[in-house]
Amino acid sequence: MPSDSNRRNFENNSHAASGRRLDRRAFLAASATGIPVALAGCLGGSDSDNSGGNNGANGKPQSGGTLQWGGAVPVQGLDPHLESAAATNRVLENITEPLIKLDFDYSLQPHLAKDWTTSEDNTKLEFTLQKGVKFHNGKEMTSDDVIATYERIANGDYLASGFFEFVDSMENPDDQTFIVQLSEPFAPFISRMATGEMHIVPKEQTNKEKIGEPIGTGPYQFESHEVETSFTMTKFDEYWNASEDGGPFLDKIVKSEITDPSVRLQSFRAGEYDFINGVPPKDVESLKNDSSVRFEKQFPKALVYLGLNCNKKPFNNKHARLALDYAIDKEEITEAALYGTGKPAATPAAPDSPWVNPDVKPRPRNLEKAKEHLKKAGMANGFSVSFKIPQSYPTQVQGAKVISDQASDVGINLNIQKITWSTWLSDVYSKQNFEATTSSYLALNYPDVSFYKFLHPDGAFFFTGWENEEYNELVEKARHMYDEQKRADLYHKATEILHEERAGHLLLWWQANLYSGSTKYKGKIGAPDGSTLRFQDNWLNG
Repeated sequence: MPSDSNRRNFENNSHAASGRRLDRRAFLAASATGIPVALAGCLGGSDSDNSGGNNGANGKPQSGGTLQWGGAVPVQGLDPHLESAAATNRVLENITEPLIKLDFDYSLQPHLAKDWTTSEDNTKLEFTLQKGVKFHNGKEMTSDDVIATYERIANGDYLASGFFEFVDSMENPDDQTFIVQLSEPFAPFISRMATGEMHIVPKEQTNKEKIGEPIGTGPYQFESHEVETSFTMTKFDEYWNASEDGGPFLDKIVKSEITDPSVRLQSFRAGEYDFINGVPPKDVESLKNDSSVRFEKQFPKALVYLGLNCNKKPFNNKHARLALDYAIDKEEITEAALYGTGKPAATPAAPDSPWVNPDVKPRPRNLEKAKEHLKKAGMANGFSVSFKIPQSYPTQVQGAKVISDQASDVGINLNIQKITWSTWLSDVYSKQNFEATTSSYLALNYPDVSFYKFLHPDGAFFFTGWENEEYNELVEKARHMYDEQKRADLYHKATEILHEERAGHLLLWWQANLYSGSTKYKGKIGAPDGSTLRFQDNWLNG
């Protein structure tokens, strides 16, 4: 694989802790030096909105209290290396921790590793671990735990297992040092280390096939979990990174699973919850104008797509997929689902990032072309398929209704079946028992997520069956490149293939995180890429 090596010789990367926001020059420098942070100035923050009574940033932090959180999607499994659901990551983000952490300026910051170095050829990574870090079981974290965690992932069938394909060796010469030797430069490796999929757990848990009660080093520790009902975590009094200004401050966080968005909002307005996520877009304006409410929008959070099973009829036929693409109006669908809080999508690359191909736009609705492709597919009179929608995501339910109505105009009947999130995970994702569905991409702070994880047959979240050899070669090659422009050229070409071949992911819209809190709820809401929630610096005014 070709590669572009950096010019440094074991430069210490802890300079990234300066906390500055990366401008384009800084981004290029970071990319060139092997820190694929990407997307400075594009995801989050650039289109944020905090309105209502109070944005929560002011005031002196107070300790104590229980945060009552009305959650949109129930927490399912709790293994950080196994669970890809956003609902799980929103709680695990506060319990288990990574060696490197994504900051709000999209730089990668030292965390459980106090610093790291990268060899000149980008193949050797050496980490120096923080001292005095304790797990929730009271044991001190050492490099034994780190290497055991990574060996668990490398030798198992976990979300990040494929990222060890280019790891030649791992060693821990002493308690505070951890070294990874790559067989060749692999740009996404460090970025992936900052995700929950590579969070560190104690060595004692690494023998478990599936972790049910997570033990981490984070500011909050697991207390209880009632599936489909509630999740509770409590402050960890021996948290290594605690401070008077940085928290943790809350004694307890109780997440109640309230999947109905209207019930969730009504309960919040009635004072049952201090904070809710998944605010219905139709209620945004009323919340923004309510002085008793703290409203926040973080855009973009996720890319929502219409998933088509390319291993089954009719969507194993490219022309059937194109017919559906031409039959629907993405602008109308986005507006109907998001009430002006989102934007139509044409590429999996995050908006404003270098990876966006500016020449690829959403395919315009054209019923005559839709009929032509139906005829080419041998289904001139149309077809009928199931359309399985996770009911926990009301915007996807709303969008599905419009998609179904529009597609019926050319004889494509999408029969909507609303299913629970757990059924979606087991039936649609795991068993691939579906024809059409909807889902979303999260954590898009680097391009490997959107171009490889969901769309390459070896990706951790690949389930729609669409394969294209040229596309696969392009995104495989991009993973080993550090030059931004050369890498972007590959992703632009890959985007053209996705569009021309109408991949099994028919891209719909970019949507925002919509939060609402009481005015006594303080602190920054959300994680940098919008995929999770961080509560360490959150507090409640008495």
